[in-house]
Amino acid sequence: MIRKTSKETIAPYLRDASNYSGGVAEEVLIPENPEELTEVLKNDSRPVTIAGAGTGLTASRIPSGGIIISLEKFNEMESPENGEVWVGPALTLTELQESLNHSDWFYPPNPTETNASIGGTLATNASGSRSFKFGVTRDFVHAAECVLSDGRKVLIKRGHKISEPLCMDDGSQVRFPEITYTSPKCKNTAGYYVQPEMDWLDLFIGSDGTLGIFTKICLKLIPQPAAFLSGVLFFGEEKFCWDLTTAIKSQSFVSPCSLEYFDRYSLEVLREKYPNIPSQAKAALFFEEDVEKQEMYDAKLENWFNFLEDKNILLDESWFSQNEKDNKTFHEFRHEIPILINEKNSRAGREKIGTDMAVSDNFFIEMMEFYEKTLSQSQIPYVIFGHLGDNHLHINLLPKPDQLPLAGSVYDEIAQKIISWKGTVSAEHGIGKKKRKYLYEMVGQKNIDELKKIKSVLDPKGRLGKGNLF
Repeated sequence: MIRKTSKETIAPYLRDASNYSGGVAEEVLIPENPEELTEVLKNDSRPVTIAGAGTGLTASRIPSGGIIISLEKFNEMESPENGEVWVGPALTLTELQESLNHSDWFYPPNPTETNASIGGTLATNASGSRSFKFGVTRDFVHAAECVLSDGRKVLIKRGHKISEPLCMDDGSQVRFPEITYTSPKCKNTAGYYVQPEMDWLDLFIGSDGTLGIFTKICLKLIPQPAAFLSGVLFFGEEKFCWDLTTAIKSQSFVSPCSLEYFDRYSLEVLREKYPNIPSQAKAALFFEEDVEKQEMYDAKLENWFNFLEDKNILLDESWFSQNEKDNKTFHEFRHEIPILINEKNSRAGREKIGTDMAVSDNFFIEMMEFYEKTLSQSQIPYVIFGHLGDNHLHINLLPKPDQLPLAGSVYDEIAQKIISWKGTVSAEHGIGKKKRKYLYEMVGQKNIDELKKIKSVLDPKGRLGKGNLF
């Protein structure tokens, strides 16, 4: 067991990508195996915050007292076998993907932050650009070894329903409480995932580090695609991009796994690094489609060209991949915008003010029109980018110092509208400490009380993730 007790050694664990301040902890413990972890939990009664890679945006890993437990030593990866691979929670997405590049297997979830740990992606049920076709992290977890706050261990497997008790290693049992709450039908990571007859595994995934600690994870893999084809489509008006997305959703001629949006202000930021963006472009859409067999590539590309005719696209100025190098370049283009915005926030000493909201397809166009009208009227600098296929966009407000109160009001107005459409205030980043207010507004006090019942049966003393969610 490694212990860090000085202010200097604890300090790095009090920060993450949210720029949230005010974290405090007595010490950092770094167990070197599961036995050391369980020993601490059994014999130390202090609150526990789990430290992941620090890439989170809602301050889930920022402690509100007690101790920090870092699982950074739990970074092993076994060889893929039969469409599965066992990994440690500290293994990063980059390490996983680089290893799988040399195999016949592929892991579809691709959150923007590739330095995120696998355990962190489970804690937030992260997704990324390919969720439009493949789904979210929850869809690719077959099993997980988990430790509760009192040191009891359990192996949770896919298919183990909440209608049956969770049987711990010491013979004790945990039963799911009787509640009526169910999660929204859209892409969602706000609060605990609850659906009738769901698996126990689905509850722990997306629980913001408040129910248990993952020590080993079995991920589902799919056969490695032979190739990807991709492109960046440019539009003279933002609405033309929205209309194309609606058209793509209503057909089966093309089958993208990614549909990623950039508004006019995102393109202005990106032009600093990509001066070849067409000057007349007011919006862009990154698309990507997986190709099962190489001999299908040309036909699929031809499908895209045929489909995109007469769709109000700046087709001659748009970019289409010719090889894997182009695919990589377009991915970098997609991922560059949040990096550039985070850099702007850091230089300005500003906490990230970004939305992570989503609605069902029924409200897609209405949502886009509301965003444009509300943000334009506010006169606060902003950019909008993200997962257009999932009706899940990231609005980043970039207020001047004297606009901070107004930015808070605009955020509140957007959240209230999304909630009125039965949407979610967090589609992939979780709630953490920064969005608790909006979780309460979204689900109401009765449902908050029911979610607390779930917390109480798995962590009755409230030791894990103090300040997250509740």
